[in-house]
Amino acid sequence: MSLHSNLHAEPWLISLDSGSATPVYVQVAQGIKERIRTGLLQSGTALPAERELAQALGVSRVTVRGALALLAEQGLLTRRHGSGTFVAPVQSDIPARPLGILSSFSDDVRSRGQHPGAKVLHFEKARPQPSEALSLELTPHDQIYRIQRLRTANGEPLALEESTLPADLVGALRPSDVRDASLYALLSARGLRPHHAVRHLRAVNADLTLAGLLGVPVGAALIMTERVSWTPQGQAIEYARAHYRGDKYDFVMELHGEDTSA
Repeated sequence: MSLHSNLHAEPWLISLDSGSATPVYVQVAQGIKERIRTGLLQSGTALPAERELAQALGVSRVTVRGALALLAEQGLLTRRHGSGTFVAPVQSDIPARPLGILSSFSDDVRSRGQHPGAKVLHFEKARPQPSEALSLELTPHDQIYRIQRLRTANGEPLALEESTLPADLVGALRPSDVRDASLYALLSARGLRPHHAVRHLRAVNADLTLAGLLGVPVGAALIMTERVSWTPQGQAIEYARAHYRGDKYDFVMELHGEDTSA
């Protein structure tokens, strides 16, 4: 069946074959994928609402929903809660963080030609929780700064970061000190730049709170990291947890084979 778009938009003039063994939703996904590949649908392009797209294609909304879900699974589309469905950035647009290099979020984003931002969601000076005290080698009577920030690139949310810092080591700190600023740069200015760290990564799904903050659907794939960093003198300076958008951020690891020549 041929399509005459009610949207009067060339990208949606997709030819569908009702007699094909290929499910219609897959045909729709293939048609949209081809338009993304050829540049007819560019990064950031907003797709019509499901109802409008179904009407334009002459198919059901269930068919359209299946096609969009398939493309989202392949990383070609991204869904923003309350905003709609968009063509995802090409891989080169996604900041890649080398796993073997200890660098700040701000440095990573700037290396991609983007402007980093940090919105402070929570800031407090308090006693450490058991996990924080253990990671930072503190006693239950010490004090820490607990900071939660929404990290952005060119104003778009990329990650939710939670950092715990030993108050006695860091010195006086205010919320304004970490707003739209690199935490590593601040620590460096105080002679406390992290020198080495241990980081754990795992895949998680966005719950309602994370989805709302990061602008992704509930259940969207996220990369969760947990890290402890030390100064050159061996002082634990930061215990950090972060949730990165899986569609906007990736980590790169360089691997080497074992030397078996000996």
